[in-house]
Amino acid sequence: MAEFMITSLRFFFLAVATFLGGILIALVSTLKLIPSTSRFSYRISARIAALWGDIMRWLLTTIPIQWTITGDQPSPKGTYLLIANHQSWIDILVVMVLLGKGTTLPRFFMKWELIYVPVLGICAWALDFPIMRRYTQNDINGRPDLKNRDFAYAERVLSRNPEEPCVVVNYAEGTRLSPAKHQKNRSPFKHLLKPKVGGSQLALACMQDRLDGVIDVTLAYPGATLSMWHLLSGQVPHIMIHAEQIEVPLELQKSAKTLPELKAFRGWMNAIWTRKDARLDAMLSGIQEAGHTKP
Repeated sequence: MAEFMITSLRFFFLAVATFLGGILIALVSTLKLIPSTSRFSYRISARIAALWGDIMRWLLTTIPIQWTITGDQPSPKGTYLLIANHQSWIDILVVMVLLGKGTTLPRFFMKWELIYVPVLGICAWALDFPIMRRYTQNDINGRPDLKNRDFAYAERVLSRNPEEPCVVVNYAEGTRLSPAKHQKNRSPFKHLLKPKVGGSQLALACMQDRLDGVIDVTLAYPGATLSMWHLLSGQVPHIMIHAEQIEVPLELQKSAKTLPELKAFRGWMNAIWTRKDARLDAMLSGIQEAGHTKP
């Protein structure tokens, strides 16, 4: 009973902090509608979001979790593209732990359907998240102008406020991993779905002049059932993060205009995923280099 009460308090605290932070951002975001105050609106919204991130990091310190973090550490004031595998909503909090205290709230490529979620939708708009509608081929056949609409919008928002630090996270699989999705995806990887290339390619193309690096992030939760409740109740006992800054060939740092260019980028992503799959196999098998614990 005591554990249930403590977990409920953590969940309540998470919900209240998220709601209050969202309300503050929603109030400030009205200034974004005025051209002369739109930049100010973004800066204040980003500061509120960063504070929320620090509160979430503190909340995680109240939970008995063993953190193993290896590899490269992003600079707290840097601008990065993070490419990560995706298993659960808790991946968002885990990436924030990697980035560290005081860092900007990462921007995530987000499905359009989530814009209707209370608080989340207005915050995503205020903080310039790239929001993707994902039109079907039937939609595009009926309206060819829809083909590039997602990318045009994402390019606009990712190009705003270039003087501000920005971390864009692309969960390249496009959805959370599950056994059913793995089978339907016909993935050649043991622990991953096949990566989609559009988000990473777009972020590289429109941010290449300001990027401090591209970081491949591998997340593993050995033996755990993943959900926010399981996390807050201490049932995710070990979280492993490996971050590796990777080089992007110059010829790939642009939008693919031809089929050979698209194939080249897809080949580069598949090579990253092959290494990530092998790393996950080692992490989940306990064959992982010693890391450090991070509050």
